[in-house]
Amino acid sequence: MPPPVSNLPPLPVSVVILTCNEERNIADCIASCRWCDDVHVVDSGSTDATRQIAASMGAQVHVHPFESFGQQRNWAIDHIAALHPWHFHLDADERFTDELVREMGAELGPDGQLSDAGAYLVPSKMMLGGKWLRFSGGYPTYQVRLLRVGKCRFIDFGHGQREQTSEPVRRLRSAYLHYNFSHGMADWLRKHNQYSERESAEAQEVLANPMRLGELLSRDATKRRRALKNLSYRLRGRAVWRFVYMYLLRFGWLDGRAGFQYCVMMSIYEYWTELKLIERRADWSRANADVAEKLLRE
Repeated sequence: MPPPVSNLPPLPVSVVILTCNEERNIADCIASCRWCDDVHVVDSGSTDATRQIAASMGAQVHVHPFESFGQQRNWAIDHIAALHPWHFHLDADERFTDELVREMGAELGPDGQLSDAGAYLVPSKMMLGGKWLRFSGGYPTYQVRLLRVGKCRFIDFGHGQREQTSEPVRRLRSAYLHYNFSHGMADWLRKHNQYSERESAEAQEVLANPMRLGELLSRDATKRRRALKNLSYRLRGRAVWRFVYMYLLRFGWLDGRAGFQYCVMMSIYEYWTELKLIERRADWSRANADVAEKLLRE
């Protein structure tokens, strides 16, 4: 049996948690950071008890208005006087696992100098109703969450962000848990309505540039996934294709009812994005104004 995380030597990693009205999540999130001696919460204006709960559990609380995920992470890099040379960026609905903590310790070493990387891509396990969506959740999907301070920044992309570093970007095998539906389905739908607005703008920009087909054959799985997503913007009926891909080709049906539900939800999201992209390209608002003006003249 591996030793419990609480018995491991201190890791050279400070944890940064982004929050906004996360009183139902923040206690469990910070509890999963029990291995860390430097936990920071960057709050973007909570009106509930998020900040009070975080402070009561020993986290250092900072407040900064939200502009975007990328800018919020960059603000944390620039303004938090962290104890350690590495940051792990966590969201309030995410949880560390013991396996991930052990792997970070082995990878970085006690002083953080064992690794030559500027950042690490880390996989996540998406949870719905207590079930890991192993197939429909697209596991393993990687994001940069562990980064060396001063060697990595973020740029906004779609409804998320991408890393920007000149240093090597490596991968960890162990995953953190993502409770993506912890605020309920209505909140998920509300957020993804907002995400679809930003993604439709990103899609419009992607379509204005030539497609780099060579990236579809890249050895880098992250580059292949991003290239495939860019290619999907050129397809009609993306919602249908998304369901077929997730439920059949990715074996989402093996996740049972939860898998079917999630595949349908993501198809709805793709349909919203597609409709908003059509609206942007056709300028429906201008067309509606022209029709109204014509009717008034008649």
